[in-house]
Amino acid sequence: MPKKRLLLFFSLIIVSFILMTYQSKRGILNPLRLISYPVNVANNAIHSISSSIKESVKKIRLRDEENRRLRQEIDKLLMEQQAYKDAVVENARLRELLSLKEKEKRYVTAARVIARGNDRWANTLVIDKGRHDGIEKDMAVITVRGLVGKILSSSDSYSSILLINDINFSAAIRLHESRTEGIISGTGSKTCILKYIPHEYEVKENEMVLTSGLDFLFPADIPIGSVTRVMKKGAGLFQNIEVIPFQDTAKLEEVVIVRR
Repeated sequence: MPKKRLLLFFSLIIVSFILMTYQSKRGILNPLRLISYPVNVANNAIHSISSSIKESVKKIRLRDEENRRLRQEIDKLLMEQQAYKDAVVENARLRELLSLKEKEKRYVTAARVIARGNDRWANTLVIDKGRHDGIEKDMAVITVRGLVGKILSSSDSYSSILLINDINFSAAIRLHESRTEGIISGTGSKTCILKYIPHEYEVKENEMVLTSGLDFLFPADIPIGSVTRVMKKGAGLFQNIEVIPFQDTAKLEEVVIVRR
């Protein structure tokens, strides 16, 4: 027991000596300084963490702004690319129309499709040319692919086209290989029907159908379409022949009008 007291006594002396030495170098020992030190350390740590978070948020904001700018540039480039593609396609169509003008002696004018007809029961289109441009009723309307229809009516600046697939449309035709003649009519859908071809005449699938010119409306030898189906049974006196027009009337943008 005396040994423990002696050890405690010497320990107190050593601690007192250390405190006296620290005090002589640093001045009077302030207990508050010992308390504030960990607080200062904590504040410094919090400030460092806060600065780090602010810097990270700033970097994220800058990155988002850069991404937004890059997306805008990409959208702009995509729009320019699409405009270039549209221009290329339009130039190709205009070159086709120009080729028609050069080789078609009965050429009247070229026109742009601006609307579809208001009558839901009729397949019609409205174009931006009229009587002032030489267009008259019943003139033929074509593209490089073939017959589109005929002029249904015209005003000074606009005209209406009756399309080949309208149920009220008809034209005299001739089959390209057999030279058999008949009448083609619209069905209201994408197909047309070939009428008045007797059973004894051979009609082949994929045979080309052309205008014959015998109706005094359409010039001869305008391509119309190709035969897709031939049915003889149950068709009465004549064959039931289906034709798909070469020109899809749902994709028309420009047309050419020709006179008889």
